[in-house]
Amino acid sequence: MILTGIAMVITIAGAILAVSRRNVVHAVFGLAIALVGVALAFLALNSPFVAAMQVLIYIGGITIAMIFAVMLSATRERESRDGVWRRLFAGIAALLFFVALAPVLMSTDFGTAMQASESAWSLNEIGNSLLDQYNVVFELLSVVLLLAIIGAIAIARHEPGSLDDPTATDGGDA
Repeated sequence: MILTGIAMVITIAGAILAVSRRNVVHAVFGLAIALVGVALAFLALNSPFVAAMQVLIYIGGITIAMIFAVMLSATRERESRDGVWRRLFAGIAALLFFVALAPVLMSTDFGTAMQASESAWSLNEIGNSLLDQYNVVFELLSVVLLLAIIGAIAIARHEPGSLDDPTATDGGDA
């Protein structure tokens, strides 16, 4: 029960950090912290394999790919004229989502997941399930990683007229 509370606090703190930072690198680190909290939640649910996959795939793979993409791309500060309205709309949408999700979370009995047999969480059983029953989901994970890499490359690609483009003209004398 204590681990669940710690996981919840870490996840919420990381999520707040991810959405409140203007610096993209800091936001990605907030996302990584939130994903650590999710991995701890899987540990609290007695699922160490899924927790390890959370750390390896999402924190180790996608978050690092996002950091590389941000570091390789040209950064420009953009001023948002409608930033207050967007934040207000996003806050209202998040509040409505939480209000709709809260009854489901309150009525769910998470204790049954902790009472699962040890054999249900063995690596052999999980491997057989991934390759027999959940093979489509297993393949979709590889597609998610591929899309993360393609997204990182697309973000890192220099666009014409960017700050680092030597062919861009600045209107001054050469």
